[in-house]
Amino acid sequence: MRSRHLVDPELLPAVDGFPPMRFAYDTLAELRAMVESFAAAYQPPQDDGITREDHMVPGLNGGPDVRLLLFSGAAATDGAVRPAILYIHGGGFFSGKADLYEDWCRRLARETGALVAAVDYRKAPEAPHPAPMDDCHAALLWLHRSAAQLGIDPARIAVEGVSAGGALAAALALRTRDEGIAPPLAFQLLDYPMLDDRTGRDGAPRDPFAGDYVWTYDGNAFGWETLLGETVGTEGVSPYAAPARAASLEGLPPAFIGVGALDPLMRENVDYAMRLVQAGVPTQLAVYPGAYHGFDAFDGGQSAVGDEFRAARITALRRGLGVR
Repeated sequence: MRSRHLVDPELLPAVDGFPPMRFAYDTLAELRAMVESFAAAYQPPQDDGITREDHMVPGLNGGPDVRLLLFSGAAATDGAVRPAILYIHGGGFFSGKADLYEDWCRRLARETGALVAAVDYRKAPEAPHPAPMDDCHAALLWLHRSAAQLGIDPARIAVEGVSAGGALAAALALRTRDEGIAPPLAFQLLDYPMLDDRTGRDGAPRDPFAGDYVWTYDGNAFGWETLLGETVGTEGVSPYAAPARAASLEGLPPAFIGVGALDPLMRENVDYAMRLVQAGVPTQLAVYPGAYHGFDAFDGGQSAVGDEFRAARITALRRGLGVR
């Protein structure tokens, strides 16, 4: 691998033992099974003070019901409302499930005091755009409608998305702005988000030391193809699918974007952060040296750079939600 000498030494064991992956329709079942195996291996803590509830909420415009996992600590005894975080998992649009990120959702609830709602959106290619976006939108609208019952402040709802979930989170921020949903999202936390459907396609620039590990340029192109089909890379792609296509980023909620320097999405993440800043959106960008795509998910919680990223996200969310 061209970039092996650049990988943080604490992140090498994970990729040295990572199975080779070929991203194609004929390997889709295999790719999904591998992700499912990660979820099956997870054992949630028994006594962390956080409860989990599974909910089914109405889909958008008569669509199928959407599964939500709700994580929360004890409600305030004085009746004070708490913030909420809508969490959108990754998986290249074609795989993944909310359960895989249970440990992180529990930590979010514990360290921010927020109600965390993790959404299990439909997957491509069986459910292409706009189905995943609609499911996330339905989840947010349900949080608004159920705010009093849930004891949350609708003016303090943040969205966090990872990888493909980052695309959906950024797109949700665009959509709620455009539709005038009130109160607006308080904050958007984007973890190495997939923002541009053109990344990885023929003729698009490729950084020489990016994309060797976990998520490749070819994998990225395949993920977008599952979501968009024959329209991928064309001029008609909606910004609610690929947020980098948005003509304007003005009026969006404050943002934090974090990405590894060896991630094939690094360039588009930096570009999007610059556009947010130029649009007057309070934005923090963190680029982590020696880090590949998904580095914080594969380090077993044992790397300094992963710890730094996890702590930065908690700090950003607490600030964005007004948690002291």
